[in-house]
Parts: sequence; C-alpha cells; structure tokens
Amino acid sequence: MRTFGPIILLLLAGSPSVMAQRVGLVLSGGGATGMAHIGVLQALEENGVPIDHITGSSMGALVGGLYATGLSPWEIDSLFRTEQFQIMAEGGIEPEFDYYFKQDAPDASLINLRFDLDTTLQTSLPTNLRSPVLLDLEQMRGFAPAAAAAGYDMDSLFVNFRCVASDITAQRSVVFRKGDLAQAVRASMSYPFYFKPIRVNGHLMMDGGLYNNFPSDVMYQDFFPDLIIGSNVSSNSTPPTEDDLLSQLRAMMQEPTNFSVICENGVIIEPRTNTTIFDFSDPTVAIQDGYREAMARMPEILKQVTRTVSRAELTARRKAFRDRFPPLVFGDIRIHGANRSQTKYITRTVQNKSGSISYSELKPAYFRLYADKNIAHIYPRATFDRSRQVYDLDLQVKTEKDLEVRFGGMFSSRPINTGMAAIRYNLFGRSSAHIDALSYFGKFYAAGQVKLRVDLSTRSPLFIEPLFNIHRWDHFRSFSTFFDEVKPSFVVIRETYGGMNAGLGLGNKGLLRVDMKLAETKDSYYQSDEFNGSDTTDVTWFRQLNGGVQLTRYTFNRKQHPNAGQRMGLSLRYVMGDELTDLGNTRPDGTLEYRSYHAWWVLKGCIDQYLIPRGTVRLGYLLEGVYSTMPMFQNYTATIIRAPAFQPTPESRTYFIPEFRTTKYMAGGIRAIVAVARNKFDLRLEGYVFQPYEPIVRGEADQGVNSPGLIDRYFIGSGSLIYQSPLGPVWFNLSYIDGLRNAWAWSLNFGYILFNQKAQE
Repeated sequence: MRTFGPIILLLLAGSPSVMAQRVGLVLSGGGATGMAHIGVLQALEENGVPIDHITGSSMGALVGGLYATGLSPWEIDSLFRTEQFQIMAEGGIEPEFDYYFKQDAPDASLINLRFDLDTTLQTSLPTNLRSPVLLDLEQMRGFAPAAAAAGYDMDSLFVNFRCVASDITAQRSVVFRKGDLAQAVRASMSYPFYFKPIRVNGHLMMDGGLYNNFPSDVMYQDFFPDLIIGSNVSSNSTPPTEDDLLSQLRAMMQEPTNFSVICENGVIIEPRTNTTIFDFSDPTVAIQDGYREAMARMPEILKQVTRTVSRAELTARRKAFRDRFPPLVFGDIRIHGANRSQTKYITRTVQNKSGSISYSELKPAYFRLYADKNIAHIYPRATFDRSRQVYDLDLQVKTEKDLEVRFGGMFSSRPINTGMAAIRYNLFGRSSAHIDALSYFGKFYAAGQVKLRVDLSTRSPLFIEPLFNIHRWDHFRSFSTFFDEVKPSFVVIRETYGGMNAGLGLGNKGLLRVDMKLAETKDSYYQSDEFNGSDTTDVTWFRQLNGGVQLTRYTFNRKQHPNAGQRMGLSLRYVMGDELTDLGNTRPDGTLEYRSYHAWWVLKGCIDQYLIPRGTVRLGYLLEGVYSTMPMFQNYTATIIRAPAFQPTPESRTYFIPEFRTTKYMAGGIRAIVAVARNKFDLRLEGYVFQPYEPIVRGEADQGVNSPGLIDRYFIGSGSLIYQSPLGPVWFNLSYIDGLRNAWAWSLNFGYILFNQKAQE
C-alpha cells in the first residue's frame, strides 16, 4: 500500500502543488561529531535545496529539532558557539545561577557516595557523568513555544519532524510523532552514562542511537519523500575485546544500524572530522567538515533536485512560523515525585506571589531549588493552555538519597597529611535540613564537627545552623618533607566551641551571616627554640564568648585554586573572655599563673578577584585589611597566636609564622594564571606583600609590645603547576615565605588544604 500512496494522494487532491518534489533529510547520531550536520544544512540552504522533512537520532535529533523550530543553520551555528552551550555540554550551570546561599562550607572531600536507607543499606552508582539540569531547562525554553504553535503535532512544525529514542523498559525503538518536542529530543539524546535518562509515559528512554542511529526507515515509512539526503557521522561499533570495557558495554547495549537511505533516490553525505564524540569545545572544525563534504556532493544532489527555495523565502516562512509562538509565561506549577510537605517547600521556592511567572523569573528560582541539598534532580515540562494563554509547568522532582558519605583529605610530600571522612543524613519536609558529622585526622590537623542546617520555608532564603566543633593544629618544629625527623611541637592550638550560625541569602551570590559562639582555646607553646622532649610548654587557656556579622559575595569556580570569580567580604566581630596562662619549666618563673579579662573588636575586609574570567591567560588580585583592638595577652607568643593572620595561599595556611600575624595590617597581591587543556592545567604565579601597622614584637621578659608602624614588611611568592583531576587537584608548589628558617619550600600535593570553621570566623 505504501508503494501507491503518492499516486492515490495525487489523484485525490488534483492540485499541482501536490506534485512538488518532497525532500527528506536524515541526521545520524554521533555526539559532538554530529555538529557536522549544521555545516550540511548550511550547504543545502546556500544551494536552494528544499528540506521538507527531517528525521534524527541523538545529536541528529537535537540539530534537526532546532531546525524544525524555525532556526536557520547559521542561527544554530551561533547557538553552538555560545558560552551557555559549552556549559551545558560540560554539565554545568551558568555562573550567575550558581546559588552561593545553598553551598556547603568547603571541606576537603574528594569522593562522595550517596545511599538509600531501606530495609537494607543500598547504594547505586551514578548514572550520568554530566548534569543535564541546564540543558533540560534551556531545551524547554527553546522547544516549548514551537511545540505550542504546532499544537503538539510534529507535522505542523516549520518542517515535518521525527526523532527516535530507545525505550529500555520495553527494549525497542520509539518514534516521536506528537507531544512535547523538548521531551522527545531530550529522550533521543540521553547518551548512556553521559546524560541521565528520562521517563516518558512511565518508560525509561535513552539515546536513540542504541537501536536506530540513522532513522532513514522512519523517513521512508512516515513521509515517503521523492529524495532522501542523509548526513551520517557514525558507524557500527567494532567488535568488543577482552580488555576494553567500553566496547563490551556498547556491544551489549547497541544494535547494528543500517546506514543507508533505503530508497533509490538518495544521497548519503558522510563528513569525516577529527572532533571526538564528547568534545564540544570547538564547533568550527566539525561544522566546516560537514559543509565541505556536503559541497563536494552538491553536484550529485542538484542533479536530482527539481525545485529550489530561496533564502528570502525561507526567512519569510521562518518569521511567519516563529511569530505564532506564545510568550513563555507560566501559570500553574505542578510538582511530581515529592510528598505533600516537600511539595509545599518546593512550590514556595519557585512560585511568586502574582500567580504567574515569566521564564526570566523562573530561571533563578529553578536553580535555587536545584542547589538545595535535598534535591537530586529536576526535569521541567511546559504545556500550553490555549484558553488561559499560559503554560502549565510540571516539575518532576527526584529527592536526594537519605545518606551521603564523603572521603578526602590532603596527601603531601610535606608532613601535613590529613585524612577526612564525613557523613550526612538528609531531612526533608516543610523545611530542608540535614545533619552533618565531619572529621579530619592527622598529626598536623585533627578535627571533629557536628552541625544541623535547616533551610526555612520562607519567602526570603534563610537558614539556621547550630554546631559543635573541636579541632587542633600541631605546628611541629621540623616541617619540610616526609624524610625529616619529627621533633617536639613548638605550637599546638586546640579549640572547642558550640554555637549558632544564621544566614540570609542576598541574591544568588550574596550572604548575610550572623553567629554567636561559646568557645575555649588551649594554646601550648615554647617561648624559644631551645627546648627538648622533657620540657613542659607554656599553656594559655582563653574562655570566650564572641559574636559577629559578616557580609559575603562569592563567585569562585573552585573551592581551592580558583581561576575565575570573586570573593568579597566585610565582617565585624566582638570577642570577650578570660585568659589563664600557666608557664612551663623553660621559664625562670615557671610556677607563675596569670589571669586576665579581655574584650575587643575585629573589623576585616577583603576583595579577592579574577579580572579575566575566560581565556588562556588570567589575572587576579587580592586586597585584605584588618583593624583589631585586641589587647596583649600574658606574653608575646600567646598574643601572636590569638592575633589575626594573613594566609593568602594554601601552603601559607600550614605554617605558623609570627611575621604575618598582628592586630592591624594591610596586605595584597597579584596573580597570573595560564590555563590550558580546557582549564584542566593551571600554571599559577602569585606574589603578596604584608604591611603590618605597629607590629607585635617580643619585648623584655617575652612580653608582647608594639613596634613603630610601617617600618617592616614581608613577602610571599608562590609558583604552582596544578592539574584538576576528576577527583581533586594535584599540584607541585614552590614558595618563598619570609619568616621561615629556610624561606624557600617545595611540595607535591593531592587534595585540599581546608579546615573547619574557627571560633572567631
């Protein structure tokens, strides 16, 4: 019956227009190599070749779907070159929508595992390497108006369109002819282990290329065009081998595809490109390769084309189609996958008071919801209601697993090795909460912390966070490499506190935080380097109550060694408490005990910014200033330990250097960074100057006294080669730091040098 279909239609219609030649375009899958389809489309339009029908799989579905919404090949080209597209391909979020208020305090974690607590303890491996959260939202924005204008009929788009996906529930190929265009394209391009699969009508959908990577059969059966042009950048997989896991997985999942156009009148264009399957960083190469190959086959194509279409006619048709798009304004928001209490929290997060919400209003609220630690994934669907002239928004929400375990630490050629382990239990109802227990363990740094964070269901983002913390820094005398003898410690700082943090989100990047803490510190130290293992240290206890307010703006792209973004902070803190100092046996008056009450203010401001956020060469600067009214403690060392410190690099945070500690100072520095290999390698050069005002120096009888201001200044220089591995940073560092016995120090490191929040932070 298919053979006589065109003849029957011609006899019934009796119209000359029915006799016009119909051309179909088939686009294969192929990941980033599928960007070559854009060049093929450009070549076809330049030569007036009409495109009446498109079928596509995977990347071909994306390119074909964009064309079917009325975008020209050059507009699609421009879209693929945007920074937003690069971020989507990498599974990221646009920096302006990365919600700082919801971020955890940075810790040294390298590995995160999530579990469900059921009758048994279960875990699951992640199903995707890249987060599709930005992709899903932007596809809804791009495809929803076209689908609404077409009445959710893919035969009524700018061109007739079909795409295929793989139903892994029923283990068969599925053809989308009607319905949500964004959902259809997303289902078709859900490449296994790269993007998370989605559910359509209860069935789990994955990449169309698993069962049909070149849907010429769909083109033939659904449209029966006079001419089929194929653009194919894929091929069947090579046979699996014993040592290649990826080839074994492909063989198990992927069925062989017939890469032909089936009908006699057909031309297959097969661009060959050096672009790899996941490399979306430079669309130029693949697009040019597609254009070049299409132009090479153009004489053959034009011989078979009996009608042409001008660019002016296509432009007018595109405008007429896109003028029918309803504005993207949302009415009802329906939540799926959450219980009643959770639904109230989610709705309050994304909905506004007016009852309707535009896309520009939805987007920041959407990413605020996604940033919540109890939300694992969101998938949006927009359905147009013609009677109300608004879209209804369905959000399919997947809540996070009950339990998260984190492991990490710092592994170094210097004796600062520290392990880290943490566990989190999520609590999600009318508010979003979690309990965290975190520990560090090592000779240099050890800590334990328990805290509860509750994000309240309020219009303005607000959290409260009670916490308890204990930690210890052990600055021992020999501090170079693994091979040095470890001698008795000369400064050991112990701190225990309990308290409360509360925070108010200010936009996407700002945070206003207030806190109150009750703390005790115990500082053990020697007043000179002349001591042995049998000597006892001086000990200073300081029992304190302190509170403060801090205003922060934070946009760094990494928790350590950032190369883009900004950190601005202004804080004011009041500290009051009792000092008790016992003197050890290295002092002539070692039996003396000293008590005193202290109270002071600390004002601190800093700006840490990178001026060139993208590109190979990046520049940055740091400015920091402190003004404190802190009085002198019983002796010089006790005072220096309590004084604010300037520690601008990760390495400087591992040293106790009196020269960089005082109550009043200005400091600053510059950074030059060469970022290469898609931002995976950084060559980082930094230089800083520290200018104390009336620095604290050792006076008679080891008392702390102020010396004349603005006389001495101190310097830090640092050069690092950093590789951002999938787990964490690996870096070699060479530093020059004034105040060290040997000012030059080097280290080879893996992990993060990060500490729990201190009592006076």
